[in-house]
Amino acid sequence: MIPTQFAAESSVGQILIFLQRHAEATIRDLEDELGISTTAVREHLTNLDARGFIATRLVRSGRGRPRIVYSLTERARELFPRSYDTLMSVLLDEIERQQGGETLHRLLTGVSQRLAENYQHGVQGNLASRIIDVQKMMEARGIPVDVRATEQSFTFYACPYHEVAQDHADVCAMEKRMLEQVLGHSVQSDSAIREGGRCCNFSVAQSDTITLSDK
Repeated sequence: MIPTQFAAESSVGQILIFLQRHAEATIRDLEDELGISTTAVREHLTNLDARGFIATRLVRSGRGRPRIVYSLTERARELFPRSYDTLMSVLLDEIERQQGGETLHRLLTGVSQRLAENYQHGVQGNLASRIIDVQKMMEARGIPVDVRATEQSFTFYACPYHEVAQDHADVCAMEKRMLEQVLGHSVQSDSAIREGGRCCNFSVAQSDTITLSDK
């Protein structure tokens, strides 16, 4: 299965699936597989190449002209589903089962601090500026964010850990702690997707400052 913009039954979808299964292919391979013309295959490959989804290399065989073979890039491999949510949820379940809730809490607290350290270099200035930087940081992760800098609040319209957070509220707390570390202020969660909201709303307590090592 691949995203709807490349439906599996479409020619582009079939090219991606073929390359995923066979690692590499020539234009002739794709013609035979899809039953379409050389021109059509080339057009699809040109489009995929422009979007950074395929790579090419020359293969020499005998005395004839070298062949061009096509393969998927890492960016294209991201189009295919991965079970990270399932793996993470099972992993957290197992940590809690074997070592208890306190250990899980300490682990996720450490993760939030590591994430904050990764993002710190891109967040600077006063609180209003830092909130804007958080917006850019989240949107780089593919999360649409609205910011009300004058009110020191912001809204996330997607959850990066949605499936996992359904079973583990500590994951939401981890993200909140990360935001606090990055902003240098305590953050209040006013609504959450996990609790049935259409978005996650956060507001910042200006008077309650923290440092990276406080939490």
